[in-house]
Parts: sequence; structure tokens; C-alpha cells
Amino acid sequence: MTAKEFLQKTATRLTPNEINDVTTTLHFDFGSGENYSLVVADGKADFQESFVGTPECIIKADADDFVKIATGDMNPMMAMMMGKIKISNPGAMMKYAKILGLM
Repeated sequence: MTAKEFLQKTATRLTPNEINDVTTTLHFDFGSGENYSLVVADGKADFQESFVGTPECIIKADADDFVKIATGDMNPMMAMMMGKIKISNPGAMMKYAKILGLM
């Protein structure tokens, strides 16, 4: 699985019940022009293949490291401490990590 595939699957997997009260935009920067957005509003999650809107949180990581975190092969807290992932707003990310499947 690639980072892009993970985000695409996440957008289609989320149900209105899970995200009904959530309104946010998350940007994912995997370097080398690999930039994605996940926009959640009105009970829907929309995956975009570029940066769209104003993000509440920007997640920067190597795509392979992000996949390791997403699949449970790398602990997200250890990844942050080692600088493998950078999160512009950790508080916001903590709110959304569970619905994104990152915890």
C-alpha cells in the first residue's frame, strides 16, 4: 500500500456517523511534489491530489515512513520523536488520529 492509497481508502471508509460533527482539512506533504488533502465536512471525507483549502494540520513525512505508521509497523510517537514525521498541530492530529486509523 502507498501513502496515497491509504488516504484514498480512508476517505471512502469513513462513514457519516464517524465524521458527522467533524469539519477539518488536513494536508499531507510526502515530499517530491507528493501533496494530498483530506477535507472532512458535512459527514463526508474528500481526498484531493493537491493541497486544497486552509489546513488545520499539516503532516510532513517520507511516504514510506507514513505507510509504516499507518500499518502499525512504526509507532507514531516514536516517529515524531525521531523526526520521521512532523505535525504542525499535534493537538488537532490527536483528535483525528483514531478516525484516520493512525492509532
